[in-house]
Amino acid sequence: MLNGCNDAAGEAGHMVIFADGEQCTCGRKGCWEAYSSATALIRQTKEAMGKNLDSAMWTLVDGDINKVDGRTAFNAMRKNDPAGIKVVDTYIHYLAMGITNMINLFQPEILCVGGGIGNEGESLLEPVRKIVNQEHYSVHSVVQTRICSAKLGNDAGIIGAALLDE
Repeated sequence: MLNGCNDAAGEAGHMVIFADGEQCTCGRKGCWEAYSSATALIRQTKEAMGKNLDSAMWTLVDGDINKVDGRTAFNAMRKNDPAGIKVVDTYIHYLAMGITNMINLFQPEILCVGGGIGNEGESLLEPVRKIVNQEHYSVHSVVQTRICSAKLGNDAGIIGAALLDE
């Protein structure tokens, strides 16, 4: 595990991927987390719904924007809703950019996408892999990073925290 001199290393979500971009909860602008966290996906979905009043996303949440969750845009995408497709494509783009940066920095053998979004399976991973394979600098290396879904879903954080205490 990487700790750093201040025991604060490894905050990959706070690497800037879009200069002067969206405000992050950490106070900075353009952090990866501001574009590819569950909170970001929900924000992006709500913004798209506000601009697309005929979107299938409204039906999926029974007309109540407060019912939007991380699945809403993906479910709309599966219904071929243009607004849902655009939200998912944008989300996947930024997720893939951050993953590309992680691969370029660490060259891991495997990289797992965790949290509830990992439950999207191949509808998420296939386009992420396509972008990553076009962008990472070790594309011609013999060993390629395998990108998969983590198995713990939304429980990953709490299980990881419990294991840190051991």
